[in-house]
Amino acid sequence: METRQLKYFLAVAEELHFGRAANRLHISQPPLSQQIMKFEDELGVKLFQRNKRSVSLTAAGVSLLRDAPSILQAIERAEINLLDAAGGQRGQFSLGYIGPALDTLLPECIREYKENYPAVRLSLREMFTGDQLEAVRKGELDAGIVRLFRHDVSDLESAAFHREPYSLVIPEGHRLCSGGPVAISELAGEKFVFSPRDAQPRLYDEWMSVFSHYGFVPEVTQEAARKSAIVALVAAGIGIGIVPQSMAGRKHKGVVFKELTGNCPYIEMQIVYKKREEFPAVRNFVNLLKGKLAVNF
Repeated sequence: METRQLKYFLAVAEELHFGRAANRLHISQPPLSQQIMKFEDELGVKLFQRNKRSVSLTAAGVSLLRDAPSILQAIERAEINLLDAAGGQRGQFSLGYIGPALDTLLPECIREYKENYPAVRLSLREMFTGDQLEAVRKGELDAGIVRLFRHDVSDLESAAFHREPYSLVIPEGHRLCSGGPVAISELAGEKFVFSPRDAQPRLYDEWMSVFSHYGFVPEVTQEAARKSAIVALVAAGIGIGIVPQSMAGRKHKGVVFKELTGNCPYIEMQIVYKKREEFPAVRNFVNLLKGKLAVNF
């Protein structure tokens, strides 16, 4: 069935008069009659009983009249949905993110994106950076918010999203509480609460290299994968910790945050997606992030 054929049929079925139906469709009567006969031939059934005085529906015609309006409405909805999807107004957008990204402008960006594109089904998945990169390459994620650190992403597009330093977190009353910023070298001999290597091996190795550069190997007495757990364990007196500076903006009892000086790593987050990505929902989200960058690189 063609949309045009259904529209012709519906006009004749509702008017039960070929002349009035032709006027309604703004065409002449002979072509309309020919199109209806062609439609019947293609379907293999008679839709109308015709004589010189009247036109009536057959049983098949009554059945099609019952279904035709909903078919045409479904086609119209599909056309609208296609146009919306082409403009990023509809469809599904799957976004991966690392946990620390929730301490950035990402939640605000997600909220604004949902307000601007309410018909897009947004799916969010918290994943490690390496897992996100693999998922983007496989098409399991449309984009990911990741922390790139010596990762090869030459086959992907990436855009800077967030950058911040790390801070030292120490228990209240610690010897380093007084004074200003703390140098990395001053941490020698301290007990640490630190992330396990398997959580972020590249970052872990970078920090170990920094400590080694300043002449010591940290004594890690407790491991904790989540930054909030590190802060809580520091408050409990287990040791000192290193966490993103943004953690200092939260209310934490029993700890003090200090600026670190020295050759320290930075937290740098990017959004990654496939090269030449034509999915408009991805493009719209990337543009939103770029417009909200809190740090100029």
